[in-house]
Amino acid sequence: MKKLLMLGTVASLLCSSVFAAERSVEYGEINKILDLIANKAQSQYILSKFTVEVKQPELKLEEVKLWLEHDGKVIANGIIDKDGNIDLPILPQPRADEVNLVINQEKDAVAIMVNTDIAPLTRQQVKYRDLFILLEDMDAFVELMAGSLSWLAPNFDELEFTFSEPASIQFVDAKGKTQQFMTDDEFKIQIPNKKKWMQQNPSLQFSVLPKQFAPID
Repeated sequence: MKKLLMLGTVASLLCSSVFAAERSVEYGEINKILDLIANKAQSQYILSKFTVEVKQPELKLEEVKLWLEHDGKVIANGIIDKDGNIDLPILPQPRADEVNLVINQEKDAVAIMVNTDIAPLTRQQVKYRDLFILLEDMDAFVELMAGSLSWLAPNFDELEFTFSEPASIQFVDAKGKTQQFMTDDEFKIQIPNKKKWMQQNPSLQFSVLPKQFAPID
């Protein structure tokens, strides 16, 4: 049975939190994640952000401060909005490896979480490659998050679309043959990632927009 893995779940399982029980952490790995999502991801549908999670009820979000530090000097401040989203700079990687991300709170007072999701479809006709390039980004993201345990992480080879009603997805391949996929009893459609379809890059036609879609292994 194939297991559905939403991006947010992957981030939670593999990362949990950046700050587990200390006030500072090396910035290098965080910088790699920021750079991957902002500059190296090919898909327009992958979304990711760092957020602050306050763990002590008496602590207010506005009391939490973050900054980047090198040799005891502050080189940049992290900006936290009212929803706890953090804006952090992307540094050249050699520089980032020398920098620490510091927080002004005691151990276990807050955690920094990686929240990752998939943007919903807004058009009923989408190019195959525009959707399935997400799987390459996901593999890169999971490998980075898992680190030395990346061999345990899943390889994504399909996309699963979930609808609120019976629906279909179809396209015409290079030989002129119509490929049609219909929802199952749970209003889901699974479409595999195939090299030949990536090369042909046909337009997928959705009868209705899905509620969500996600990689599966």
